[in-house]
Amino acid sequence: MIKMTDFDLRLLRIFKTVTDCGGLSAAESALNMNLSTISTHIADLESRVGIRLCERGRRGFRLTVEGSSLYQATEKLLDSVEEFRAGLGALRHQLSGELTIGIVDNTITDQHSHIATAIRAVKQRSGDLHIKLEIKSPVEIEEAIQERRLHVGIGPFRNVSPGLTYEPLYTEELHLYCGKEHPIFASAPMDVEMDNLRELDYVARGYMREAKEWIDASRIKVAATVYHMEAVAVLVLSGKFVGYLPTHYAAQWVQQQLMRPLRPDVLSHHAAFSLVTRKDREPTLAVQVFVEALRADLSARITS
Repeated sequence: MIKMTDFDLRLLRIFKTVTDCGGLSAAESALNMNLSTISTHIADLESRVGIRLCERGRRGFRLTVEGSSLYQATEKLLDSVEEFRAGLGALRHQLSGELTIGIVDNTITDQHSHIATAIRAVKQRSGDLHIKLEIKSPVEIEEAIQERRLHVGIGPFRNVSPGLTYEPLYTEELHLYCGKEHPIFASAPMDVEMDNLRELDYVARGYMREAKEWIDASRIKVAATVYHMEAVAVLVLSGKFVGYLPTHYAAQWVQQQLMRPLRPDVLSHHAAFSLVTRKDREPTLAVQVFVEALRADLSARITS
């Protein structure tokens, strides 16, 4: 591959996505392609560059030494292309290129989350801007920011990574809930004994570790572990588990008397949401507009 064409860039993007996903099969949904098509594209790229890029087959997916070097070069090339598109748009006073945003699941019902408003502000000024909005866990968001796969992320981050910048946005209130079919549902929320709660089957979110909010975490029976808020709600509604949910998200089931909080006087807690970006990555105009819109909403809430 001596001359770079649009087709070459497409093959490189496919190669990068396959590597990021950890294999051809894992990349099918991300690329919206079937396995044979992806395999053909990778073979085409290998033919054009004249080197074996990866081992693939029954033993799994693994980059060769040359493939690893090409992957790193591909990252730099695609970043440069993206920066060029964004820079050209800025010269024309338009938002161009791509804006990639990562958020945690089920924030849409939170009145403090103004992500949709910020996206509207971006689109009102956009030219040919392409927006990618991905739902991920906080750890996945941080990893994607570090690896330049996301421009910005929003979520409850418990640890601080040295290469990232965290800007506080708002807090989310969470209560411990049980479902209508649970034996303890009939009890008054404030009358439930703590010792009784500690004997119940608890569903934990793998990335939040809310259990440590309890006084005696060692006695909590973690009977299920999930990584999405909807999964917590499903298990709570089954009547067999108790679990933490944001009050804004659980409100729909509370209103229908399908859920109720347990001991909100002592078991409520808050998750602090932050905006995270990479320290050494110059923000594009689209990122600046998006962040400024979020800051404006935050300022309006504080002054109102």
